[in-house]
Amino acid sequence: MANTDLIILGMIFLMPSHGYQLKKNIKESFGNPYFKLNNNVLYPTLARFEQEGFIEGKIVAGGNTSKKVYHITEKGREKLLEMVAEPVEPDIDGFDFSVHAVFFDLIPKESRVKIIKPLYESKLQMYKESLEKKEKYGVNILPISLAVLEYGIKGLERDLEFYKKLMEMD
Repeated sequence: MANTDLIILGMIFLMPSHGYQLKKNIKESFGNPYFKLNNNVLYPTLARFEQEGFIEGKIVAGGNTSKKVYHITEKGREKLLEMVAEPVEPDIDGFDFSVHAVFFDLIPKESRVKIIKPLYESKLQMYKESLEKKEKYGVNILPISLAVLEYGIKGLERDLEFYKKLMEMD
């Protein structure tokens, strides 16, 4: 499950927004068809963040209606940095990791490496095991099963390259 707190607070940090605009920005930025930010999650989260002092809403008049535009506070910025620097589980799915990684520019390289290295090592182990499986059983695996295994190996190679790149970036 995507970390909606991280997504919402991070997007407000990037661009102060009212609820509808925030929802639109999240959809455009993350574009995952499996992640839909529901109003029953968004508005209670905004209210909680405001109550906790992470954001503040300011009423802005516009046309026939007024909107509450949310801005991150210093306390909210500190909370965002804490969430981004929080370690993730090695079995995190790709979308959840991407949500986390979107905000890696906000934390020092050492913190980023500390988060990514266990993921890298876990994927590296899976990669080695997959190569061994292909080597050991490849000639006896049915063609479609072999294609699936090779597809998995390519995905692991892509993930390893991505993690390595993120760890090396300044």
